[in-house]
Amino acid sequence: MKSSNRSVIIFTGVLAGAFLGGIFAWMASSKEDDAENAAVAALGPSDYFQLGISILTLARQFGSMLNKS
Repeated sequence: MKSSNRSVIIFTGVLAGAFLGGIFAWMASSKEDDAENAAVAALGPSDYFQLGISILTLARQFGSMLNKS
């Protein structure tokens, strides 16, 4: 793989991640307007742990998809 192709792939991944993070932040902030308490403040440590495990599972699935070829 050429260096320029790798740079494009990394840049695309960074943009996609920023876009997805922005959507999550927008969803969390819109819930804050509806309730007295912030939605993110209501989450406990187990919720963050479950989110982390889900992200790692997604990364593993993506890696296995790339290794099929």
